[in-house]
Amino acid sequence: MKASFFKYLFIFSVLGFITYACVKKTTYPTTPEIEFADFIPFVGDSADLKVKFTDGDGDIGVSDNDSTRNFWYTYYYLDTTNQTYTGYYRPLFNDTLRLGYIIKAPSDSYKGKPISGEISVRLQKFRHIKQIKSVKYVFYLFDEAGNKSNVVTTPAITVQ
Repeated sequence: MKASFFKYLFIFSVLGFITYACVKKTTYPTTPEIEFADFIPFVGDSADLKVKFTDGDGDIGVSDNDSTRNFWYTYYYLDTTNQTYTGYYRPLFNDTLRLGYIIKAPSDSYKGKPISGEISVRLQKFRHIKQIKSVKYVFYLFDEAGNKSNVVTTPAITVQ
């Protein structure tokens, strides 16, 4: 009786080890990769821009005491006169509006490990005037090592 128990225990242990050895561990490149997930407008002109991300070494975001902007976006609106998307221009800076946000790191336990998830960026004013009904955003992210993610353009977003 005992011999058969140990025989089955040995067989199940070997099968468990083989199964565990065959399971592939999740790996991502160390340069962050991002994609557009959602755009949620709120009453007024604020909205949440949701972004999915992956990073192979878990260094997304900055520490709590760091104020380095690591998420950048440019806002485009539909110009109804020529039906093209135009970057919002800032005459004061003689440049197109590009805003930076601070994305905080999730926790130190992710450093050096593959990580994926979703970031929600609160846009305080997602358009320059309420008459704008269609917008697009182009955004990218830097990780702690300075690696720049891919650049993402949202589809046309219609707002009220």
